[in-house]
Amino acid sequence: MDVLQAIHSRGSVKAFKPDPLDRNLIEQLLDAAVRAPNHKMTEPWRFYVLTGDSKRRFAELRRDHRAQRFEDPEAPEARKALEKAYDGVIDTPAVIAVATLVADDPVRREEDFAATCCAIQNMLLAAMSLGLGTYLRTGSLLEDPRLRELLGAGEGERVIATIYVGYPKEEPRLKPRAPAAEKTRWLD
Repeated sequence: MDVLQAIHSRGSVKAFKPDPLDRNLIEQLLDAAVRAPNHKMTEPWRFYVLTGDSKRRFAELRRDHRAQRFEDPEAPEARKALEKAYDGVIDTPAVIAVATLVADDPVRREEDFAATCCAIQNMLLAAMSLGLGTYLRTGSLLEDPRLRELLGAGEGERVIATIYVGYPKEEPRLKPRAPAAEKTRWLD
């Protein structure tokens, strides 16, 4: 699959086959990630691959974090949503948490954040080319100190995303996008 085909056919996958992922496949995603453009070659990205027990602990953390949204976490509708949050992680073969180093200099901090986002996109496209599906997640869970503890993230790191990875149960449904022409101004 060429890169343009991967870009135009990539979409979020929410349900994965239970087939485990060979470690080599995950390593290929990570090797693609570190080829991202990076000003001053700071290589700010950090990756945490969760499988087995660490993935189970992440599933528990995600469920417990989501429980804070409910006035009564024991209510039937809350319990159903919390079970879904837990199962969504457990049913995923691997989760990759991505962090970026946080520089003191605000310009460097923004450059490093952008570079890490590019690394994430490289992983998503590499996964597509390898027949894997991905689901990128962000949100308040990433700021939970319990996640940092689970990952062993360093003091100067900011967790910016988790990526669920596996063989897709079905093809992703692509959401419509406005044509680039609607978002572009040509300046001469």
